Amino acid sequence: MCGRDLDAGRGIVSLGGQILILSNNLLNTFLIVKSFLSLSLALSATAAILTSCSGAGSSAGAEVSGDTLTAGADLLTLVDCGSYVVADIKNPWDSTRLLQRYVLVPDSAGNPEGLPEGTVVRTPLRNSLVYSGVHAGAIRDLGAIDAVRGVADAGYFTVAEVKAGLKSGAVMDVGSSMSPDIERVTVLGPDAILASPYQNSSYGLIERLGIPIIECADYMESTPLGRAEWIKLIGELYGCRHEADSIYKEVSAEYSRLATRAASASSHPKVITERLTNGVWFVPGGRSYMSSIITDAGGVNPWADTPDAGSIQLDFASVFDKAHDADIWLIRNYGPELTLSELKSSYDLNSRIKAFENGDVYVADTSTSTLFDDFPFHPEKLLREYILLFLGPDYAGTDKTQYYQRIEK
Repeated sequence: MCGRDLDAGRGIVSLGGQILILSNNLLNTFLIVKSFLSLSLALSATAAILTSCSGAGSSAGAEVSGDTLTAGADLLTLVDCGSYVVADIKNPWDSTRLLQRYVLVPDSAGNPEGLPEGTVVRTPLRNSLVYSGVHAGAIRDLGAIDAVRGVADAGYFTVAEVKAGLKSGAVMDVGSSMSPDIERVTVLGPDAILASPYQNSSYGLIERLGIPIIECADYMESTPLGRAEWIKLIGELYGCRHEADSIYKEVSAEYSRLATRAASASSHPKVITERLTNGVWFVPGGRSYMSSIITDAGGVNPWADTPDAGSIQLDFASVFDKAHDADIWLIRNYGPELTLSELKSSYDLNSRIKAFENGDVYVADTSTSTLFDDFPFHPEKLLREYILLFLGPDYAGTDKTQYYQRIEK
């Protein structure tokens, strides 16, 4: 548990039969205000007080001096400045600007003077609200899952501890990440919210609560190891630097070992991903995460020469023209089980693609597998699977798949 005292300075309050954990300061404020007002008004007043006491600051900032803790991530820079750590997150949509600057101050450091401009976050987090199961999985790997006290989009979380906490009431469901229940968030009083940013979007009323929102832009990284290195930010937030460093070193070493082995193969199959949906086929751009991992696994992405960092939207004719001779076809599907017959019936010309004709279509059922939870911070697992599918067990070191299955007729 990274040496953290989860119950230090905490209080409890009941909402709808659920026991919620608050900081003592927020608990006292809530109880005093609630003695005079309705629950709804008390929550609103407490939110206003939270806003006025927030440590949120500007995301712009000058360079800071210290030991740089990151190397592989393009969008994240962590600098250890002694009594605090500065986390700079580059804007994925405008690389000349910062999206956010966080100043992470350990509780043990007291109140350091001369902090740089930025959003101050006291660490380790003990009462966090997490919007993504991906990040909950990383927090679990660090041994800090008990510090996740609230989640959004609860139905998408597969971490066993979170699911058990939701059932027992130890973890609060605040509703949709797009429109969370403000009253529940206010009563929970999280010390920070972990969320994924999107271009030209806001967090709505949540931003008015004065709670630090950690914008985890890891999903915008263009390389698997670049994204995996974001576990170091999560480690800093939860007081688990040693654990995060250890995980990343192991992941990086194994990923590099597997990629080196795949690069030695004499043949490299052409690979396509996903399928036509509502008239659009999303294919990986040449600078995307998916293109990187396909290449590292010994495959060839037909769109590797494009400058796109994300997906490219194409029609079927454009995909067929460039990739009808694809050797491998990978599809992620959220149940039920997909068959070759269904793939053909959804669009007849699918059957004209070489991988379909040869029976080399593989599907990952994301409703039952842990693919989405695993690959962001453990890309070596997905890389090994791709190598097995592309090059065979001699290169992968295993003959068993974990996520993908060859689909039947």
